[in-house]
This record gives sequence, C-alpha cells and structure tokens, in this order.
Amino acid sequence: MESLDNRLIAVNHAMKNCKNRRLFERYQTIKLYLEGYDVPQIAKITGRCLKTVYNFLNAYQTGGLKALAMNFSPGRPSFLTKEQKQEILDVLIHKRPEDVGFPAEMNWTGPILREWIIRTFNVEYSRSGTNVLLHELGFTCTRPTYTLAHADPIQQEEFKKNGKP
Repeated sequence: MESLDNRLIAVNHAMKNCKNRRLFERYQTIKLYLEGYDVPQIAKITGRCLKTVYNFLNAYQTGGLKALAMNFSPGRPSFLTKEQKQEILDVLIHKRPEDVGFPAEMNWTGPILREWIIRTFNVEYSRSGTNVLLHELGFTCTRPTYTLAHADPIQQEEFKKNGKP
C-alpha cells in the first residue's frame, strides 16, 4: 500500500493538471480526507452532501484516482429508431415539404420537420430536440438567402463583373 505522503503527492499532481472543475472537486475531496478532515467537514468545505462525499471516498478507496473520473452520460434514449431516422434523412435529401403534404413554395425548416415527424411517427420533439436531431443527421442550421424570382440573368452577370447593373 502506498504511503500517505505518496497518495497526497499523487492527488496534488492530479489537481494541478486537472482542467475539469467537477473532477477537480472530487480530487479536492480526497485531498481533504487524506489531510485528516472528517466527512462532515469535507462536505461543508466542498458544498457537497454527505452521501456525495462518501461516494467519492468509496470510489477512491476501491479504484484510486482513476475511479473518480466522470463517465459520459449518454442522455435520454432516442424517441426514433434508426430506421425512422434514416427515413427522415431520405425525406430531407430527396423531397421538398410540398411533396409530403405541406404548402408549396416552402423549404425544410425545423418547425416543418417537427410537424412532419409528429404526422408520420406520432412522436413529438421540442424545438431544440429537432435541432439536435438535425445535427445528428449531419445538417447545420442556416438562414435562407433570398433571390429575386424574376431577376434578369444578364443584368446579374453584369453586376457581378462591374458592380453596377
């Protein structure tokens, strides 16, 4: 078993090299424990409840500093299956909103896609959830650019060359 001094050195080194505030607080809890503070004192100093401090100490005692590392939370399971997501991707790439029952002359937008998902799969996404889904499918959010429907292409080329119509 490592000596107390070596364990303190290891914790101090980990704290100095830590860029994650939450992980730093875990290391700080262990340092305070190794310095002789009792659990209620540590909880008061760190602003954590007793149960949290005990959890950190138990993790450290069973697996060392590595056991304090935070795992990534995968979040809530998706409302849609992989097949449904693939269908959404296909619709976005190959169809326009008017092809699937929305008024003509519209581009795909988050709210339109959200409504289509409700109609098609009976699954309701929030606005931010729809944006996350679009990002997951490889899309980025952009603002539409407007073009003149009856613009003269010759005048447009003239403008591009000379800056004047």
